[in-house]
Amino acid sequence: MNETPMLFPMAPGEFWKQIKATIEEVVKANINQTSVQPPTDHLPEKALLKLTDVCAVFQVSKPTLYDWLRQNKLKSFKIKSRRYFLRTDIEAMIRQHEAAHVTGVKTIAGRYIEDTKSVI
Repeated sequence: MNETPMLFPMAPGEFWKQIKATIEEVVKANINQTSVQPPTDHLPEKALLKLTDVCAVFQVSKPTLYDWLRQNKLKSFKIKSRRYFLRTDIEAMIRQHEAAHVTGVKTIAGRYIEDTKSVI
C-alpha cells in the first residue's frame, strides 16, 4: 500500500494513521452514545399506555396486571371505561426492577427474570 501513488499532500503512512484514528474516534463515540441512552426502546412512544401495552412489556396476563393493581404495585387511572398507565410510571418500575435484579432482590412479580432485555 505504501507504493500506491496518492493524490493528496501527505505520506501514505500518515494518511492511514489519520484514517485509523478517525475510525477509532467514531467507534468510541458510538459506544459512549449507546451506553448513555435509557433502556426504554421497548416501550411505545405514547405518554399513556393501555393495559395490553403494559401486559406486553412485562409479558404477563391481564389478571396478573390486575393483581398488581390491587396490590398497589402499579398505578393507573381510568378515562371513561378504559384503564391507562403513565409511561413515566412504567419506566420507573422497569428501572426499579433492573436495580432490584442487580442487587438480588425479587422483582415486582415476586420472581426473578434472567434476561431483562428480552422481557422488557
